[in-house]
Order: sequence, then structure tokens, then C-alpha cells
Amino acid sequence: MKFYWIRRSIRTKLTVILLLAIGIPMLASIIITNTRTAAFVEDDNIRQNSNLLYQGKTNLDYYFQSLFQTSLAPYSDTTLYRTLETGRSDYLTDNQIFVSLQIMANTVKEIYQVYLHSPKAERGFLFSKGQYKRNPQIINAPGTTLPEGVNYTIRPLHMSSNYGILAAPPFLARPVITVVRPLYRIPSDELIGTLAIDVTPEVINSIAGQLYQPDKGEEVYLLSPDGTIIYGPDPDRRGLKLDAEWTAELLAESAKWASEERSDTAIGAKRLSQSPDQGIFIFEQIAAGEQQWTLVKRIPDSALMRITNGVTQVNTIVLLGSLLLVSLATLLISFWITRPIKQLTGYVSQIQSGQLDTNIHLDQADEIGQLARRFRMMMETINNLVLREYKLELANKTNQLKALQAQVHPHFLYNALQSIGTTALKRGVPDLYKLIMQLGKMMRYSMNTAEEFVVISQEIDHTRSYLELQRHRFDDKLTYEIAVDPEAAGTFIPRMVIQPIVENVFKHAFDPAGGEVHVSIRCYQADGMARVEIADNGPGISAEKLEQLQNSLLRTDEDSLHIAGHIGLANVASRLKLHCGENAAIRLESGQEPLGGLTVILFIPAADTP
Repeated sequence: MKFYWIRRSIRTKLTVILLLAIGIPMLASIIITNTRTAAFVEDDNIRQNSNLLYQGKTNLDYYFQSLFQTSLAPYSDTTLYRTLETGRSDYLTDNQIFVSLQIMANTVKEIYQVYLHSPKAERGFLFSKGQYKRNPQIINAPGTTLPEGVNYTIRPLHMSSNYGILAAPPFLARPVITVVRPLYRIPSDELIGTLAIDVTPEVINSIAGQLYQPDKGEEVYLLSPDGTIIYGPDPDRRGLKLDAEWTAELLAESAKWASEERSDTAIGAKRLSQSPDQGIFIFEQIAAGEQQWTLVKRIPDSALMRITNGVTQVNTIVLLGSLLLVSLATLLISFWITRPIKQLTGYVSQIQSGQLDTNIHLDQADEIGQLARRFRMMMETINNLVLREYKLELANKTNQLKALQAQVHPHFLYNALQSIGTTALKRGVPDLYKLIMQLGKMMRYSMNTAEEFVVISQEIDHTRSYLELQRHRFDDKLTYEIAVDPEAAGTFIPRMVIQPIVENVFKHAFDPAGGEVHVSIRCYQADGMARVEIADNGPGISAEKLEQLQNSLLRTDEDSLHIAGHIGLANVASRLKLHCGENAAIRLESGQEPLGGLTVILFIPAADTP
């Protein structure tokens, strides 16, 4: 048999279990510790790089803000603004424009050239590194027209142009970003000029170059929304579209992240689902006019795990050494524990042979000794329970005998009532005879425990007997009517469900001192259900109490049998649910015409047999 060598020896079994119980958690601890260490190192690396990237983003924001302020110079230069507003074109205005463009070009060191177009003068002006050119231009140069509603933008990295101004000497084309701003007559939206400032990317390259370590495989990109590289680790690819497999997903995640609510210092960081092997991407968005450029840093897994590998190796060596020591200790403990267990096994064998009074005794105070003592106590308890079972069986026999004796009393009562009725007839009192017969009929019906279910017609007859007795008691203060549909008369219901509800009328809706009561009972069948309506002309109950009572009747637990003043209703509801299923129910209505009192409606599933 498989593993017989384990099952035949408790010592072997204990050794294996202890080794598994200790070894599995320790191996799991090694795995979890290494995993958590890797996660901690990764989180710490992400946190440090996030702070570094945030600082780079802040520096770029400040730099772009300075370009933004420079583009507003025409509004603060009154002479230039008036020249654009009037559209003047002469030698004096050309000199004024030259001075203004020169001042703007010197504002930021990296400005390569400044282009200005005046639609009223139909002229274009270009200033670049001390050279000033002007040419007639009916419309502004290509690339300087912005969509309607956009007042400022920064074009991604591209090669500079002469903006259609071909006057000598020609300018050397260089990679630049371009700040474009349309100029309007304040406060109207009339266009009076277009300003374009070409800026070389030295500052951007310097800031971005400080954000990563190329020798560790890290990469930093500054991307426009369409994936154009403003900055990247490969200088030859700057100004081109980034064709990496993760570009589209990263830009989509960046746009989604930017649309979510977050703190001002929050940084996006995640693994991309389509490129999980590319490492961690940390990104932030930078406002570039109406566009949002994405500053992203890619950290490969090799850089993340470089520190982790050294830490996890130390953890693994320490834990494996601990596992070896614990295994040796486990073997010693198993041998020490099994010795008293073998003694206990001998006692159990004696008890198995029938010696229930065996004295189990081990001179040990540890758990094995406690087990032996508790085992001895258990055997004493078992002996006591056996004796108790004999006593219980004897008590049950006595109770059965008393139950048989109690069955004599109902027969005595029936015979006594019959004798009293016969005496009433002999004495010429037939009304008394009828009342006694009604009472006997009720008692026989109530005490007949052999029939658990009766048809509705039987239950109605019992209720009619009860009403006849009450009418003799209250004379003309009580009137009643009973209508039974033949289709519903044969439906089986539990005994004693209608009469207790009628009895409630006299408890809660009738004042014997001066009031009159009318009781209406209707039995009919509708929608596959037998319905029994018991209504009275009493005062009814309030809507709040009606709702509370109805909710209590929906429960069939023990608490529902203790509704204050309505034990009969609760008992009927509980027995209907128990015997007729969940479809059986009780509904209460108050103030319904024609009687205006309380109406109780029983819903019983129609069936020929219980």
C-alpha cells in the first residue's frame, strides 16, 4: 500500500507532519520575503524617480512660462502694438519693429529667430541672430495659423524655416520648437498680427538629460500628443515620431491620467498591459499652450532588480540555514513526544477489549499527561451517560402511560354533557339542550387531535357553533352572516384557524356594555387560492399599528408568536406557513366597506388533499 511506512508509525507520521508544518511556511516565507523585497525596492525606486521627474517637470514648466511671457511682449510694447494696430509701413516703423524683435530675441538665450506678420501692412518681419529681414506678405507664413479659439501654442520639435521671407542672407535651418501666438486688438477679437518664436532645445535637452542614467538602460522622452519626440536618448530621432510598441498605450494612459482628479504633486507610474516586459513607466504631463506634452521615464526591470538580487540572496541563505536547524530539532522532538503516546496506546487497547474501568495514569505534566487525564475523565463521563440513558428510557415509559390515562377525561366530559342535555329535554328546556349540544360539539372538535387537517366546511361549522353560543350570551347585540362558496368548501386547512380569529372580534372590537357587533365570514376561491374573509364593524386599528401587525405576521419565528394582544393571529399565521407552505398568508385591512372595521383575509392554496 502507498505510504504504508508513514501510516504504521506515529513517530514517522509526526516527523513528516512537523517537517511539512515548518518547512512549507519557511519556504513560503523565503518566496514572500523575496517578492516583498523586490516590491519594496521597486516602490522605492519609483518614488525616487518620481521625485526626480517632478523636479524636471517643474523646471520645464518654469522655462515654458518664460517663453509664454516673452510671447506677450507685443502687448506691453506700446510702439509695436500701435504699429500693428494701424498697419503703418515706412522706414521709421521698420526700425521700431526691428528694435522690438531684437529685444524679444534677447529675452531668452535660446531664441533662434522671431517672426512677426502684420496683416494690415501685409508684411512679414524676421529677426535671427542680429539679422533683420522683411518682405511683403499678404497672409502669415504656413505653420503659424492656429485653430479658432486657440490663443497660444508650442509646436513640437521641427527644423526651422525662413517663414517665406527669402531675402539674403539665408539662415541655417536648426531643430527648434516654435511658440506661436496670434495678436488681437484689445478688447476685440480683431487679428492685428501673428508672432512666432523659434527656440533651440538646449535647455530642454539639459533638463531632460539630468533625469536618467543611460548606462543603466533608463530612457527619458518628452513627447507631443501625436508621439513626436521633442527629447529622446537618441539625438538622431528627435523631431520624428516615436515608433516604440508602447507609444500609443502610454500616450492614452497619460491622457486618461491627466483627466482624473489628483493632487498637484501626483506622478503617474505603471506597467503597461501590452508591454509588461518593458519595465516601469513614470510619466507627467506638461502644458505646452493648448497641448499637453508627456514627460516619460522608462526604467527597465534589470535596473529595478539590480539591488533586489543582492538582498534576496542574503535572505535565502539565512532562511535555508534556519530551516536545516529546525528540521534537526523536529526529529528530536518527535522521538521525545512519541514515548508517552505509546503508553497511552496500551491503555486504549485495554478499554477496547471492554475494560471501561481501566485506570489511565501517566506521570507527566505536559500536554500528553493532560490528554491522559482528560481521557480518563471522558471514560467516567461515558459511564455516567450510559446510566443516564437507562433512566431516560424509564421516564419515557412513565410519560406514555400517563398520556394514555389522560385520554379518559375527554370521554367523561362528552358523556356528562350528553346527560345534562337529556335532562334539559325532559324538563322542557330545548334551548338549553341546543346550547349544551353546541358546546359539546365544540369540545369534541377541539379535543380531536387525530385529525390535523379538516375541510373549510368543518371549520365553518365549528365557528358557527361558537357564534351561536356567543349570540345566546349577548342576545341581540350580536349578528353574523356566513357565506361559503361550494368550490372552496372542500379545501383542506389546519384545524382551529378561523374560530380564533372570530374570537379576537369579541376581545378587541366589541364592547358588551352598550355596543353592537356584526361579524361577516365569506369563503370563496380565486386565482387558485381559497380565501376566507372575516370582517367586523368594530373601530378598526390605526395605519401605523396595522403595518406593524402585518409585518409581525410575515415572520414565523418564535418572536412572532408573542405579538401583544394578538396571539391568536400569530398562531394561525405560523401554522398556515408550516402546514400549507410559503404561499399561504394572512392580510389585514382596516376601514374597508361595507362594515368599516378590521378585515382578516386568509389565503390558502387550493388542494383536494392536505
